[in-house]
Amino acid sequence: MSPTGPTAEEAREGRWAVIEPRDTVHVRDGRAFDAGEDSTAYTVRPWPSTVAGALAKALGGEPSCVRGPVLVHQPKPDKREVFFPVPADLVTSSQAGRSEVWRLSVPDRAPEGVVTDLDEQAPQAKGARVPSYARRSEPLTGWVPATVLSSYLAGTLFGSRRSTSTADIRLRDPVLFETRVGLGRDADTRTAEDGKLYRTSHIRLQDRWQFAAQYVPARDDEPPPRGPVPFGGRGRLAEICLDEQLAWPPVPDEFPNGQMLLYVVTPGIWARGWIPPLDPGTVLVGACVPEPVVVSTASPNDTYREFLASRASYWAVPAGSVYYLKFPSPETALVWARTWHNHALEPARPRLDTAGFGVVLTGVWP
Repeated sequence: MSPTGPTAEEAREGRWAVIEPRDTVHVRDGRAFDAGEDSTAYTVRPWPSTVAGALAKALGGEPSCVRGPVLVHQPKPDKREVFFPVPADLVTSSQAGRSEVWRLSVPDRAPEGVVTDLDEQAPQAKGARVPSYARRSEPLTGWVPATVLSSYLAGTLFGSRRSTSTADIRLRDPVLFETRVGLGRDADTRTAEDGKLYRTSHIRLQDRWQFAAQYVPARDDEPPPRGPVPFGGRGRLAEICLDEQLAWPPVPDEFPNGQMLLYVVTPGIWARGWIPPLDPGTVLVGACVPEPVVVSTASPNDTYREFLASRASYWAVPAGSVYYLKFPSPETALVWARTWHNHALEPARPRLDTAGFGVVLTGVWP
């Protein structure tokens, strides 16, 4: 991908692939783990590179790029719906049993007495503020359908109301964690090693939920992906199929006053850390970015030792993060949005964008 936008090849029409694991999924987070010295390993949702690797296996070669993963729900055999992480500027009540949802706002100026070490990189940026009527609040977590996210990006989710509810936004959390006990093995002899008993967790999606990602084929006549393929841990498999009905939320028609909301779909690994790559003249007015995540990647190789040697770890902006941007004009904002909406921004390292990291959507902010 070039710094000025996707290449012509990457901008070609993509195809949506649905990935349904046959078993649990075990993808470790970026923290170091050595069975025998560490007793607990932690797992996360599959990284974009995990899905990209599975698609490469299913296609018989790497696609031009991958955008995802997200989740899909299949309530009927012929109907699937895309779900996205809840935007980070939505909060809910910290009181048990309350389901009210509020949206943070960007203050005109930074609150007095608040000190941050982020000023060096973006001195004008301000943190999002909790509304005065929602003081006892906490971050909202889970997944919302594409229709709800589309309304959020269009700035119509709340309408004239001060709040909405978890029922109205159809909040779901279909990712289940299962605790397992494992035993370290020698990679060469494939035998158990003494004293390497450990505990870990696996992910299992609820019934009728799957992973999905859009990919751009390497060539127009490329056949559809074929499964099963390795996915989510050694010895685990997943089925893959195409679904032409899945789609991204649309690009807004206009950006009044040049104001744009940038929503992060997949973890972003960018040269300036938590700040996304932006064109000169674009102002980062504010942001709502949760704690960073540690992403580990590795390239498929012939041997396990080569696989270990290819591993790398990065700090990443988590999915669901939100940025409030100000462009020089509504026209420049619209051009930028039509270029980057549902694409990956320029990454800190080559090939992380084509592997699916840093995919964003654009919207408006009030």
